[in-house]
Amino acid sequence: MGVRADESLRAERFEAFVRDEGLRLRRALIARYGVEQGTEVAADALRYAWEHWDRLSTMANPVGYLYRVGQSASRRERRWRREVSFPSRDTSYVDSSVDGELFDVLARLTAAQRESVLLVHAYGWSYEQVAEVLGIRVTAVRNHVHRGTAKLRRLLDDDAR
Repeated sequence: MGVRADESLRAERFEAFVRDEGLRLRRALIARYGVEQGTEVAADALRYAWEHWDRLSTMANPVGYLYRVGQSASRRERRWRREVSFPSRDTSYVDSSVDGELFDVLARLTAAQRESVLLVHAYGWSYEQVAEVLGIRVTAVRNHVHRGTAKLRRLLDDDAR
């Protein structure tokens, strides 16, 4: 194969990875950092993936690895100082049946609780999938989901009064 054919094959494989796994990565990082920052660090992680595709394509858990690349990008650029932001009620991509108050309450959970609750309940991931991407044990995911949903209930009940 020629150099152009190799490069074309490399690009095709990377595009398939982004198509198949890019959404999982974005969802995990948005659950951690909010919409604005999560989207930015996901783009940083995917740029890193392209630059290091030869090594990354052979990994057993490339999404988990890129999740940590996104975390590093966030810390490196000191973006972590921003508050977690979720879409407001008037954002076109938010389901109109979702109460905007839910986003405010989600921001009050710990990062681990918010990630786990959103990935399991909003996106339908299994505990095992969440654990794999976040690099934690399944029991930790269960704890975060349990504590996070309990706190959500409490906060939503308090706000309803």
